[in-house]
Amino acid sequence: MAENMEKIRPALVALEVGGTVTFPISRLKSVRTQASELGAIYNRQFKTRTDREKHTITVKRIL
Repeated sequence: MAENMEKIRPALVALEVGGTVTFPISRLKSVRTQASELGAIYNRQFKTRTDREKHTITVKRIL
């Protein structure tokens, strides 16, 4: 599997409401940390979903 080396923070900041971005599961802790931190800073809400079969974590902006 080719790893998506997209930077986490810029990808999350650029998300519109309802938008999603997917990262490799190896970046799980960093993705969740950034989603939580950016949610607090920018008053946004994110949901994360882990797909163990595909080894990915998907972040969706919900507010």
